[in-house]
Amino acid sequence: MISGDFVCTSANDGTHLFRPITARAHNFWQQQDFNRFVIDNNEDYYIVKSVDSKEICTKIRANSMDFTAWQYMSFMIKLVNKC
Repeated sequence: MISGDFVCTSANDGTHLFRPITARAHNFWQQQDFNRFVIDNNEDYYIVKSVDSKEICTKIRANSMDFTAWQYMSFMIKLVNKC
């Protein structure tokens, strides 16, 4: 399995759930102040509105980070035109 820096999934309710899974990803999340997009969170995920996920995804990819392999396919299918 290919390892990534983030997990991202859609809750199918107009939100996306992001989870930094590496130290590098966690630091990047904080440095980019992505918490400004967070509308809620739980123990594992930052919950953001789907409309804000494009900016987050673009910046993640622009900084040579990616998503976990198992999540990547689901993520791409759902967001191919949005992210």
